[in-house]
Amino acid sequence: MREEAQRQINLLLQQQEELAPELYRDLALYLQVLREGLLHAVQQACFHLATQVVPERYNQLPPDRRQAFQQRLQELVQRTSTLLTVEQVMGLAEQQRREHRRQRAQQQRVLEACLNGEGGEAEPSSEESSAPLPAGSGEAATAQGASVHLSLDLPVSADLFDRGLPGLPTPPADPEPPTAASSDPEQPTADQPTSEQELLQSLFQMVAEGLQLGASEDPSEQAPTASDEATTLLAALPDLDTRVTASTLPRDPLLQLRWWTHFDRALRRRLRNLSHAVNVEMLRLGLAQGLLPMNLLDAVLDGQVDALPAPANLLRLPLPLGQVLGPNAPTEVLTLLLRSSDLEYEQPRLRTCRKRLEQRRRALRTMAKRYRSWQRRLSALEAEHQWFQDHAHNLTPAADQS
Repeated sequence: MREEAQRQINLLLQQQEELAPELYRDLALYLQVLREGLLHAVQQACFHLATQVVPERYNQLPPDRRQAFQQRLQELVQRTSTLLTVEQVMGLAEQQRREHRRQRAQQQRVLEACLNGEGGEAEPSSEESSAPLPAGSGEAATAQGASVHLSLDLPVSADLFDRGLPGLPTPPADPEPPTAASSDPEQPTADQPTSEQELLQSLFQMVAEGLQLGASEDPSEQAPTASDEATTLLAALPDLDTRVTASTLPRDPLLQLRWWTHFDRALRRRLRNLSHAVNVEMLRLGLAQGLLPMNLLDAVLDGQVDALPAPANLLRLPLPLGQVLGPNAPTEVLTLLLRSSDLEYEQPRLRTCRKRLEQRRRALRTMAKRYRSWQRRLSALEAEHQWFQDHAHNLTPAADQS
């Protein structure tokens, strides 16, 4: 029986190893089609914001600034496109995994310090203090200390959006000279945030801080909710296995499911970072009401915040402020947020690639379920074998004495 169970496990591993290259090619094809249509999707979303939301402001911009904005969109999309490969996406997934480990370790140290009655914060170890946190999410700053710190800075090490973005702080490493747009001394007054924009920004930060405090763990490490069966399968895997974020697909079907989950999360992070960078550019031109914190964008993507109906790749959020900003205050905010579902809806080729991937995902879940079942059966058989061996060993001295 044990030999049969082991044979079935080896057979499933062999089958999955043969199917892994096909899955890898389908993922690479999906990213290729995504790269080809990404610029058009960003331009369409920005077109709606500029012509339907704030057409007066866009008409007031001089032609050279409008042209510079179009060029800037192309540059941002091009930089993101170079990072939309399987290897680059999984590289970001590995950064997210390490980031989450540091956050959990820091939280554990703070908790232990509180339980021990220490008043100060737990000091980070020398290894973690010397290694910089990988930027690319607003939550990365939380690992620096026990308090919640929400940053509106763009991701730097992960997506390279720190370079060439005027008006934003840049990291000390690898500085670059400012672009022509950032060195322009003549900035219209509309570029400067008004008191209304500052109030909106503070409200956005308060909402994002509440979401940060209310979350029990990093949402990027939560089990997927596609089905209870998939959740059960993924819950049985170790969280710190480096194979789930390697650039190559693991052989184990259970690890492949988690690898795929990390891939989807990292891809979503890439699109969110691009959305944030474009929103920064639109805010500089006065084409946006405010800059939503990335924590808030993550909450929308995780389904923690309900959004109003909006065109593809746009996010519409209500602003229930009452009379805080006056009777003429805006009741909602509309901003750019690229999502895979919207991109697939607008692009038939991308939608076809997604259907093929979902078929493979269903087949992989079925194989993972069978693999897990045979693993449990083999484990039970081995435990029975050990039990009988121990039982026979204990009976031997009694027989000798008699």
